[in-house]
Amino acid sequence: MDSSQESIKKLEWRVDAHDDEITTLKQTSSDLKQTLDSIIELLRQIKWIAVGAGGVVFADQIGLMGMLKLAAI
Repeated sequence: MDSSQESIKKLEWRVDAHDDEITTLKQTSSDLKQTLDSIIELLRQIKWIAVGAGGVVFADQIGLMGMLKLAAI
């Protein structure tokens, strides 16, 4: 009977340890999600900066920049 009680106690300790590990992994997963979300937001900003810069270069190539400069004066 003592042997089965010891086995049960060991299993309970293992379950408790696994529960702690699962909690830690869930927290890590949540932190990684927040980090990835901030990276995605930064990449979106970089994309729109590049699109804007491309638009300026395109407008300069076809001569719209001169017209915009005259309209601003």
